[in-house]
Amino acid sequence: MTNIINTLGVDTLSLRGAGAEFNSFSRFFKSKDEALASVANGDYVPTPGVVNAVLMMGEGIMVYDFTLLDFVNITELSAAANQSPKFIELDGANDYVSLPTLAGGSEDVLDWTKSWSVGITLVGVEHVSDALWMSLFSSGGNHITLRRGGTNWGMYVTSNDNGYQTGANTWYAPAEFDRLLFTYDHLTARLKYYLGSPATGTYAMRANLAVNATVIAGNSADGTLSIGKGVGSIVHWDGGINNLVISDQVLVGPQVDEFFQTGEDFTTHEYYPDLTSYCRLGEDTFPAVVDDKGNVTGGVLVNGTSEDFADVPTVEE
Repeated sequence: MTNIINTLGVDTLSLRGAGAEFNSFSRFFKSKDEALASVANGDYVPTPGVVNAVLMMGEGIMVYDFTLLDFVNITELSAAANQSPKFIELDGANDYVSLPTLAGGSEDVLDWTKSWSVGITLVGVEHVSDALWMSLFSSGGNHITLRRGGTNWGMYVTSNDNGYQTGANTWYAPAEFDRLLFTYDHLTARLKYYLGSPATGTYAMRANLAVNATVIAGNSADGTLSIGKGVGSIVHWDGGINNLVISDQVLVGPQVDEFFQTGEDFTTHEYYPDLTSYCRLGEDTFPAVVDDKGNVTGGVLVNGTSEDFADVPTVEE
C-alpha cells in the first residue's frame, strides 16, 4: 500500500544522527539575507548543540553557526578542518590586530619600495554590497583593501591612507574559509592577489595590479602592520582571521600552490623557512598575538574582548 501526501507543511524536521542525537533540517529560504532576517526577528530560532541545516535558493544546504552568527555552506565547513583550532573575530566596528614591532624582514611588508608576501585565512566574512573599502592589511598610510560588492569585490591599494589609490575589479568575493595571498615585487611594481580554498586546494590569481607611480611616491609604510584597521573612508575589517604569514620574498609557483593546500600546520610547509613571521592568531593568551618566528613583538588585539579569541566552527555545532 502506498500513501501519497500531496502537500506537507513542516516547520522543523529532526533527523537522528549518532546515538540519541537529533539534528534539525528545516526551512527553505529564498536568500541568505532573508534567512538572517528571520534569525534576527525570532522567526527562525536555531537550536544550540545540534546541526541546524536549511535549504537556501542559489546556495544549497546551509548550516547556522553560532560562532559566526551566520549561515555557512556545508562545503565551506569542510575547509574549517584545515585551520588552527582558534581564530580572532573582528567586529567591523573598532577592533583590529596591531603588530607594532616588526623586524627580521617582516618590516618590509606593505612597503611599496620593498618586495614581500603576506597571507591570511578567513573564518567568516561579511558579504554586503555597500561598496565600502574594508582594510585587511595596513602599514602607516599604506593599505590593502577589499571593496565590498556582494558577489563582486574589488581589490584596492593606497598610500597616505586614502589620499592616493589604485585598484582592480576582481569579480570575486572571498568565501567564509578562503585563504588570501598578496605578493609584491618592487622591481616590477606588481601586486598579485591570489584567492582560494584550503578545502579543495584550488585557487586563482584574481588580480595582477600595476601599483601606479603616484601610490609609490606617497609610500608611508612605517615598519608596523595592522590587520583590519580602518581610517576615514576605509572601514574596519568585518570577519574572522587566522594563520598570518609574512615573507620578505615574493612567493611563487610551488610556494603559492602549497599555501593553498589542505592542512592546518604551516610549520610543515616547504616554504616555511622563507617566512619571516607566522602568527597563528587566537591561540595565545588574550590579547596577545605571538609570532612563532620571533620577528614580531608586542602583537595585540586592540579594542577586543577575550571572546574574540574563538574556536574555529565545525559542522558538529
